[in-house]
Amino acid sequence: MSRSALRRRASSQENKRPGGEIIMSEMDRRAFVGAAAVGGVAAAVLASSAMAAGQSGYFVIAEIVSKKEKADELRALLVPFAELSAKEPGCLVYTLMEVIGEPGRFLTFERWTDKAALGVHMTTPHIKEIVPKLEPVLAKPFTQLFLDARTGG
Repeated sequence: MSRSALRRRASSQENKRPGGEIIMSEMDRRAFVGAAAVGGVAAAVLASSAMAAGQSGYFVIAEIVSKKEKADELRALLVPFAELSAKEPGCLVYTLMEVIGEPGRFLTFERWTDKAALGVHMTTPHIKEIVPKLEPVLAKPFTQLFLDARTGG
């Protein structure tokens, strides 16, 4: 079934069972499962990286999603930005990933020596340069998770 057909079907349904119990539409269920999968993958990457490194740090996982027609433009912005970020003092890992089968949906996995190192990153010329360029190509505001390692040292 196509996405538009699912949207029409989801919007035409009452999303209630005969007893008045609210049920999740197919679209809601797909969005929930997708979000849960991203969170699970992010947690697995974080845990394995922290354990492999044998050290603690300050971690960031970000999601950046382009408008459908702007995937190439966003990729062209993010790749050189990630390469510069990875070379910053205090950056231990900076990995830019694109979701297979979802062009324009990117995740970063970042490991900084500490929160202060991330703070310095947030003031660099390349971050100040990229931020205004992101707004026209993003489908939604980017999200970030800030994490402390609980395993791996």
